[in-house]
Amino acid sequence: MTMSPSHDDRDKSHTIQPVPGRYVFPRLNAEIIDKHGVRMHIHSWAGDCDLAAVVYEETDVGHLEEFFHENSAFIYYIIEGEGVFVIEGSEYPVRATDVVIIPPKKRFWFRGALKQILVTAPAWLEEGEHHIRTIDPSSGGY
Repeated sequence: MTMSPSHDDRDKSHTIQPVPGRYVFPRLNAEIIDKHGVRMHIHSWAGDCDLAAVVYEETDVGHLEEFFHENSAFIYYIIEGEGVFVIEGSEYPVRATDVVIIPPKKRFWFRGALKQILVTAPAWLEEGEHHIRTIDPSSGGY
């Protein structure tokens, strides 16, 4: 009978570890910013953990910028509300308890009144984000 190695016996050279001591990110420590119509509570950044970053978002109108990210997938869990994600030009209605996963290099934006959790994996870095266009809610492109 072959036994698998115990956790301590495994080769750890291929395991990515979070920054020591950074496992819990209290709400009171979140950085709050407004960006393209979305109020963001940024709980963690790439400097905290390269594997993923977590943001709580609230919006009454949506994210009024079409963009894509070179390296990070964007994973949204819709907590409350309804809206539409526009991914690569196709519209996808969303509502509470839906999950949206946008792979790297796919352009997107969204509209609607939403409360949601965003996880980017690997963690979002500004240099990977590419602006396509600003969305004008008074235009037909909204």
